[in-house]
Amino acid sequence: MAVLDFWLTLADREFYVPLERAPEVGERYRPGEVPDGWRGTADGVWMHWQPAEPVIAEQGWKVHVSTVLPRLQFTLDTVARICFEEGLAFKHLANRLFFETMHHKHAARSQAGKFCAIYPPDADSARRLLDRLSVELKDEVGPYVLSDRRYGDTGVVYYRYGAYLTRTLTQLDGTRLHLIRDGHGNDVPDVRSAQFVLPAGIEDPFALPAEPHTGPILLGGRFEINKVIRHSNGGGTYRAVDAETGRTVFIKEARAHNGLIGDDTDSRDRLRKEYAMLQLIHERAPGLCPEPVDYFTEWEHDFLVAEFVEGTGFLQWVAGNTVMGRLGVEAERHSAYLAKVEQLMAGLREKIDRLHAIGMRFGDLSHGNVVVLEDLTVRLIDFETSTLFTEPPSPLGTPGYTPPRPLREAGVDNDEYGLSGLALCALFPLSQPLERDPRGRAELYLRDLEQQVPVPEALWRTATRYHGTATPDVTGSHELPTAAELDEDPQRALAALRDGIAAGLLAMARPDGQDWLFPPSPRGYAANTHCLEHGTAGVLHALHQAQVPIPDEVLDRFRRDVRANAGAMPPGLQAGTAGLAWVMAELGLAEEAEQLLHTSLQHPLALNSAHLGNGAAGIGLVHLDLHARYGGDQRLVTATKLGDTFVGQHRDVVRSDAGIAGLATGLAGTALFLTALGEYTGERRYLDGAVDLMHAELDRAVDGGADGLLFRDDSGIRNLPYLSVGSAGVALALTRLAAVTGDERCTAALPRVLTMCRLTCAAEPGLYLGVAGWAYALAEHAHRTGDAAEQQVAVRIATGLAKYAVRHPSGLRVLAGGQERYTADLASGSAGVLLALTRVLDGPGALLLPAPAPH
Repeated sequence: MAVLDFWLTLADREFYVPLERAPEVGERYRPGEVPDGWRGTADGVWMHWQPAEPVIAEQGWKVHVSTVLPRLQFTLDTVARICFEEGLAFKHLANRLFFETMHHKHAARSQAGKFCAIYPPDADSARRLLDRLSVELKDEVGPYVLSDRRYGDTGVVYYRYGAYLTRTLTQLDGTRLHLIRDGHGNDVPDVRSAQFVLPAGIEDPFALPAEPHTGPILLGGRFEINKVIRHSNGGGTYRAVDAETGRTVFIKEARAHNGLIGDDTDSRDRLRKEYAMLQLIHERAPGLCPEPVDYFTEWEHDFLVAEFVEGTGFLQWVAGNTVMGRLGVEAERHSAYLAKVEQLMAGLREKIDRLHAIGMRFGDLSHGNVVVLEDLTVRLIDFETSTLFTEPPSPLGTPGYTPPRPLREAGVDNDEYGLSGLALCALFPLSQPLERDPRGRAELYLRDLEQQVPVPEALWRTATRYHGTATPDVTGSHELPTAAELDEDPQRALAALRDGIAAGLLAMARPDGQDWLFPPSPRGYAANTHCLEHGTAGVLHALHQAQVPIPDEVLDRFRRDVRANAGAMPPGLQAGTAGLAWVMAELGLAEEAEQLLHTSLQHPLALNSAHLGNGAAGIGLVHLDLHARYGGDQRLVTATKLGDTFVGQHRDVVRSDAGIAGLATGLAGTALFLTALGEYTGERRYLDGAVDLMHAELDRAVDGGADGLLFRDDSGIRNLPYLSVGSAGVALALTRLAAVTGDERCTAALPRVLTMCRLTCAAEPGLYLGVAGWAYALAEHAHRTGDAAEQQVAVRIATGLAKYAVRHPSGLRVLAGGQERYTADLASGSAGVLLALTRVLDGPGALLLPAPAPH
């Protein structure tokens, strides 16, 4: 789970909500005595304290103090007393929930350990403060603050150079870059990473001279790290070489006083127990676990060394081999894949049975803890959650692989539930809808999984054995269509599904809400909750396209939010004001649309990129659309100037700036704008430029044989078939370009690009990175080519969206990426599903992007 996602899942069961909105926060912290004239103010997870007339510089030497829970109040009182006496503003984590979350195993490494933060106005004040704290807290212990340097010989006092007052720079994707002035007066990023970083021209006045080091660094005197596998707040994992034997080994690190999980243990406690368990298991059943090699403490961290297990992670193996849910794949490939899954599951069954036979449970049998070897044997790794049967199970667990509370209370074993989750993952990784709303869902899953050959009965029984046995029956205002209804009358079933999704969307609206109007994905919090991709604009766009009336109070709130926040937003189509302008125009708000479009073009970042998603191509496309709606020569002039730039002197820059293939940052997105411009104006140079860019995009494809042309991520390993990035987005642009120009290469490549879009199963239902995007792209292809068979394929894929819908008393909802919470947004939530269903049912009038008709 990403750090941001984790932070947003602790306050609410249904939606992603900021941590500070949690109803139960535990013990609240404050200094024991507060002098007159000082005021405390809550801000997010922090409690700020300032004198009546605070002296706070813009930036400087920020001091941090760490602690552990048993000494928290003493530390706070000591820090507060010194700050009161020195007249220094400071803040501290406001309550126990916030403290435990900041120090959790899955928290951000750059923030962990920071219990108190103090803002001395200059270096002399900082030194005086550091000296006082290091004396009065000399014997205290706490987590190391990775972003800082430790002061003196204390274990809890740290410092870094950083901004006191927030100054940010909005980036193209809507996220904000924190700024600071370096020693030469230039604005530079205020780096907030898990290591100590100084801006150029700033010297550390407190550091002692470092002793030079020569030669390789050997942990424990013998282990040389050659690869970082993963960092976490509790400690990293590494691949290393044993200098004594030459053997490749795995090293797991545990940071002191960190990696909390709410059971009064930290990472070191759990690592010591894990090593003991590995020794015991290896003694009783050699080969069942990675062989333990060594355990040592170096500096303040503990390290476990074990055998390095070479292989592929279970989920990565599934992603690289599965053909489940794909249309047009030979039955033999389905049968071969299912046979491999059965072999893997038999191997896992044997491993768990052996472990249980020696009186132990694994605890967290999930895709991240299973390695698949080349011969399809499996190995268990990461025994952190392993316990004796005489002990209670570990509280750690992976969603989808850990039994929900009713099943735990009914005595369901963690490992048996985990085996079930792995079987389901190998078939189709969608456990959360089954846990939340199982009635009738299994038949929807089977309908998509058994298109060629049946799923072996024993495998299916393993995958679903616990779903529906202890889950309350969910009823709502809209029912899920059955598999029979989807097959017998798909149009009617999809129309009912669309109605349920629309009702659920409107019911999730919070016109008087504190944070958002519609529940966003985590990306909405990182960017903004108003835009087309992640926010309200995308939801209103989908509702409008589906001809669903938008309540007045919803529209009024949207307009207020836009007026208040447009000035701080980026200029582009997906995350910025160009997208807002398009939606305002759709909703008949011409004056507001025009003002937003002007704001977009005047933004200093407007011409920093040629991308469609958040660059100049998207801005140009909206100018073209508003010209088609309202006329006005300047809008068309702007669009053509941008097009001339892309096909003229900056043609090579456009290519070199391309991101991952697809609509968002790829050449296909820029080509789509040029296609629209050429079709609208009749100017051939724009269409020729679009063909040139699409050929360059196709040059980046990999020949996948029977799987067609594949587009991959930056690693060159993972295939991307999606609309935002990958095949579906390329196919959408290719479809339009081939229809307009008849270009031979584009026309010939299109069927091969579409091969990976004929999928009914994915980890997400969403429009940008899931099934809805494939349905939309194929519906667009069918319309442009007039191919009735392709329209039926689009309908068939759209029916696969039914298995993602979850019943709710107010309608139907979908869970976003990671299956953690419901979202409404266009990219990953209900709005995107609604738009795709509308496109399949109603035809080309349901627009994903501005598409002005030829002028």
